[in-house]
Amino acid sequence: MTQVFLNYRTVDEPLGAGMLDQILSQKFGSSAVFFASKSIELGARWEPEMFNAVRESVAVLVIMGRFWLTATDENGVRLIDKEDDFVRREILLGIEEQKKIIPVLLGTPRPKRADLPEALRPLALRQSISIAYRSTGPDIDRLVAKLREQIPELRKPERKKSKPEPHLPAANIGNYARTNNGSMTNINAHTFNAGPQSD
Repeated sequence: MTQVFLNYRTVDEPLGAGMLDQILSQKFGSSAVFFASKSIELGARWEPEMFNAVRESVAVLVIMGRFWLTATDENGVRLIDKEDDFVRREILLGIEEQKKIIPVLLGTPRPKRADLPEALRPLALRQSISIAYRSTGPDIDRLVAKLREQIPELRKPERKKSKPEPHLPAANIGNYARTNNGSMTNINAHTFNAGPQSD
């Protein structure tokens, strides 16, 4: 189930949003993090999928980069001021559904309340977290820790990755033996035949 919804603007800092999806998915599992380009299946009606994901999430991470507030359309109108802007609509739905709204600032200051559309001004009152270029690792670790602290479903311990054993084809394993130095060698390579045998 989706726990964290990533709200971002593609003309702002898409690489930052993608990085956050990768790291949070590694920490919490891919299904716990909704990232539109990853989470919406091919052929699905993406608009209802996105808004359903907001409703099903616990937290909405509003990812803000340098152009989040100032990006405009072809007529010079700020995207955030347009009522049909999907970034705006997702945030407003999250507020309406009483989700945990967390501004994530990617190397940019928090928007001032007066600079936001009136409908989004409550966003300026939400506690934010900053991810800076020179401290990306510690900042993201802090975000992960805070999400675990505030969302019980994300507190499952991470699985430790064990070193994989050397992979051998199942049908061929009987023809291998371990040498004195610990490596595997084929002791019957000249007579082994892969695949089904005929009588």
